[in-house]
Amino acid sequence: MPAPWRLAFEPAWEALRAGSRPVGAVLYDPEGDVVAAGRDRSREATAPPGLLAGTDLAHAEINALAQLPAGRRYPGHRLYTTLEPCLLCSGALIHAHVPHVVHATADEHWRGVERVPEVGGATAARWATREGPLDGPLRPLARFGALLMTLWGLVHTRDLVPEGPAAREARRHLDAGALDAATARAAYEMVRDTLSVSR
Repeated sequence: MPAPWRLAFEPAWEALRAGSRPVGAVLYDPEGDVVAAGRDRSREATAPPGLLAGTDLAHAEINALAQLPAGRRYPGHRLYTTLEPCLLCSGALIHAHVPHVVHATADEHWRGVERVPEVGGATAARWATREGPLDGPLRPLARFGALLMTLWGLVHTRDLVPEGPAAREARRHLDAGALDAATARAAYEMVRDTLSVSR
């Protein structure tokens, strides 16, 4: 599995195990070095210093971007995230001066966020370029990310899960009694192994 996606999906797995949304994010500089990483901690009581936990604002992207020193710009930096950034995280990318985001999975709840730059002004000028969802050989990761989010949503927020292929697959797993840590870990390892073989 390419390093950016391994470093994003492993924290997403940790978030799922902790009861938070299964989303992870990692920020790379132009030389390919990791600058910061974060995961969703919204359903957890504590977080490392400088990160958010126990609030609906504790998104993976926010926790990654919160590690950046204020007053700087980050040209050439890329944030890799397992889920398409919502409006909150898109705003954080603007304020953190990070110009590019790559997401593995589309967020069905926030369709239309990509149209925000149409308001013009500083929002349009500083809006991060978006790339995703993943396709081609990495498409299994997009499907896995959607499945994780849908499984989490069905357990924690049943009324907020949009209908579609991921929801049908997630409900099939739930109906079979398959939502447990061992099953999720097996699915993650299957995706990882599939990508390793295909590279």
